[in-house]
Parts: sequence; structure tokens; C-alpha cells
Amino acid sequence: MIGLKKSLALALSGIALMATAAVADNITVNGANRSMLVYAPSGIERNRPLIIQMHGMNQDAPYQKNAAKWESIADTARFVVVFPNGENKAWDISGDKDVNFLKAIINEMESKYGIDRNRVYVSGFSMGGMMSYHAANKMGDMIAAIAPVSGYPIGNPAPASTRPMPIIHTHGTSDDVVNYSSGVNYLKRWVSFNKCSESSQVTKPYPANRSGSAASLEVWSSCSNDVEVRLMSIAGKGHWYSMDLASVNTSDEIWNFVKNYSLDGSSITPPTPAIVVPTNRDSIFNGGFDSSAVAWDLQLHGDAQAIGEAKDGKYQFNISAIGTQNYQVQLIQHDLHLEKGEWYEISFDASAGAARTLEVNVEQHNDPWESYLTKKQNFELGTDMKTYSFKFQMTAATDTNSRLSFNAGAATGTLTLDNVKMAKLDASQIPVEDSTTALGHIRLEQSGVQDYAVFSMNGAFLGRVIADKAGLYEAAKNLVKRSGMFVVKSDVGVTFRLNVK
Repeated sequence: MIGLKKSLALALSGIALMATAAVADNITVNGANRSMLVYAPSGIERNRPLIIQMHGMNQDAPYQKNAAKWESIADTARFVVVFPNGENKAWDISGDKDVNFLKAIINEMESKYGIDRNRVYVSGFSMGGMMSYHAANKMGDMIAAIAPVSGYPIGNPAPASTRPMPIIHTHGTSDDVVNYSSGVNYLKRWVSFNKCSESSQVTKPYPANRSGSAASLEVWSSCSNDVEVRLMSIAGKGHWYSMDLASVNTSDEIWNFVKNYSLDGSSITPPTPAIVVPTNRDSIFNGGFDSSAVAWDLQLHGDAQAIGEAKDGKYQFNISAIGTQNYQVQLIQHDLHLEKGEWYEISFDASAGAARTLEVNVEQHNDPWESYLTKKQNFELGTDMKTYSFKFQMTAATDTNSRLSFNAGAATGTLTLDNVKMAKLDASQIPVEDSTTALGHIRLEQSGVQDYAVFSMNGAFLGRVIADKAGLYEAAKNLVKRSGMFVVKSDVGVTFRLNVK
């Protein structure tokens, strides 16, 4: 266990966690105050499932929530997710302390959200996976299925559930913290306990239509009570919660398995297929907030406090405390593709409960979060919904995972967004600048000559000129031999419009 603590501590070093829109909750269990994060989709109906997902040793609820990204799945399929905090960032995997905590969570979620007690699923990463197996043994009559990830009980306790238990176990084959082979051997004890067929069916790669996937799926069926046992193996994966789009999204796989089971044997209403957010895209996804906030992430930093939700086809903030910087309350969308040299326009509708400033930025999604704008955009909002926009040129290297950020940490109160769009501009839409000033704005190299391609406004290639900054205008004029507006692209990817007179 000491080695487990050390390995996980090293894996976590240097990672900064971001607050999310989940609600913090506390309950008293056996005289102790216990905490958790609860994610419930806006307007959640009664009698919907509950997933409890537990973190690994030396981790906590915010970390697990950020790693597993359940929100969009829960929004679409309509269920509640709870991320409990273990005491001292660990779990009681042999006694009743945390079993009682899980039972209290189920009672609390039934009281607050009317969850379906027949559809409670328990999952966890690493030591949280160990706790999932422990819960199956100690409270099998309250759990419809379990989904451990990279964890199995130390000491290999014999399966002792009161009923056959559906299991999907996910594990990386190169796990150097919790051994993969030992985890597989323990899972096979449950295969025997559930009286499954000794033979299994293997799909490799998994999914079968994803030839580059590192994952494989082994399924044992014909078990008692029509349950299944599944092993999701990910070749080369270490001790981590896999969200690799080239292979499998662990949270998607867990939900698609556990949703088939209930304690009373009834069938769950099939959910709407999960919304797949495309990556590496040059447009905003779900900019109209038509059904949920999928693809958007509300991040809080410092002492800022706010909640946000998609409601009535708009995104609504309620900011109760601010920090010292605008970005300490920010709504972001990442996975945006910005091509070097191209021009883009950002537009959106916005209003506020009282006059305020909203800062908008386009930036790197990861540290150091450099802005791609010459300066961050600030808009003065009023109580009436209005459309705002700005244009910018991507002058940095192409970024396939940039982000748009609405930074609302300047003031408390309410704020509403809608119709967020990003569009790549064609030649006719690039901002018009007179030739005498345009060269001062296009950030050309100050020394030497460059190769420039010249185009008409309808995109027809007219030729190339080689010139330094001072001689470009005359060189382009001699090439086109007429007045008018033309598009010029430098050999370093900077595009601008040149007014030849």
C-alpha cells in the first residue's frame, strides 16, 4: 500500500485541479461529516439512475470528476452522478465505514432527486475500484452493477455478493501500480461466482470498427440471472483513467454496460444516444444551448463562486462571489482548430441582470494559456439581449485544441449567453484596411524579403511577388496592374487585404 501511495502521489504532482459546476454536499455518517460532489442534470426527472464513482488513493472527488467527465453522458441519458470523498483520501476496503457512507449517499440522493433505488451503480478508479468490489460483497442487494477501473481488492477476498453481480472491469495492461494480470485473475473469480460460461468472446480491437484502437473486450455470458462479466483491456495503458478517443472512453463504456441492469429485472428506458462532440473543429459546438451545456465547461478559480446551466435554450450564469481576475469565472469550449494565417469571427448574444463587462478571449487550452488575440475583447453588456462580435487573425502556429473563453469574473450577478458562433472568413470578409496602414498591422518580418501570393477577392490566384515590407505595395501593384482590393498571403501564413490605388 505504501508503494501505491507513492506512485499515485508522483502521478498527481504538478496537476492543478479546476473547480467545476458540480454541487458540494455533506452528510453525517456514524457521527462523522462526509463530503461529496453531486452532478444532477438540470430538471432531472424522478426515478432516474444513480452512479457513484470513487477516486483513487491520494486523490479526491474533484480530481475524479475532472478525469471521468460524466456530465455530458448524464445530461443526455438523465441520471445523477456522485463523487464521494474518502477520509484521508482513501477508502475502507475491508470494514463497514465507507459501506455505510455509500448507503447514506443512496438515501440522500433518493431524498433530493428521487433516484431509482433499483438502478444504483458503483464504480471507482484504483483504490476506488477496490472499494467497488468491496461494496458488491457488502451491499449487493442495493447495487445493480459495478464498474471497477484499475483496481481489485488487496488480499483477493472471495466474492460474497448476495446475488450474481454484473461487472465491467477496465484495466491498462502496463499498469505498474495495480497489476493487470492479478486484476484479471481476480475478475475470473467473479466469473466463477456468477456461474458464467467458462468460454469467453473476445473482440480485438474494440470497437471492432476502430482499427487503431488499443482496447480489447472480453465477455463472459450465460451467467446466473442473465448477468455478464466484461473485461476491457487497454494495451500499453498505465495506471490511468482512459479517455482516449482513439480507443475507448471509459465512462461511455461503463454507462453502456450498467444501464442494462436493475435490481428488479425491469428494463431501463433506452436513453438518447450519447452526444459525440467532434474534436479538431473550426466551429462552435452547441452554441445555441438547445438541450444542455454539452461541450461547454464552467471553470472556477480562486475564491470565485458561480453556477451555470443551459436553460430555455440559453446559458445562464449566477455569480455569487468573484476573485481577483476576470478568468476566475469562465465558460470555455476547447478542441477548436485555428489555422495559422486564417481570419475568424466570433459572435454571440448576451445580456446581464445589471450593466457589466464581459471579457472574451481566444487562447491555448493548456498551460501557459497564451492568448491568440492582440488584446482580450471587452464588451459592455446591458439588460437587453444584444449581438456582439469581433474578428481576429490567427498569427501563431496552427492549434487544433485552442479554446474560446467567456471570462465573467468582473462582477457578481446574472449573465446570459446564446447563439455563440465561430466562423472562418473568406477573402471578401477580411477586415478592410487602406494599403498605407495595412502593412503596419500584418506583423511582417522586419528584415529581409518574403514570398507573397496575391489573389483576387474571389480567390483567383494572380501570381507571386518577392519583396521586403517597404516594397510590397509597389510589387503587388506592378503584378495586378489595376486598382482594387486584393488578398495577399505571406510565406509565413499571414493573410491580409491590400487596397491598390
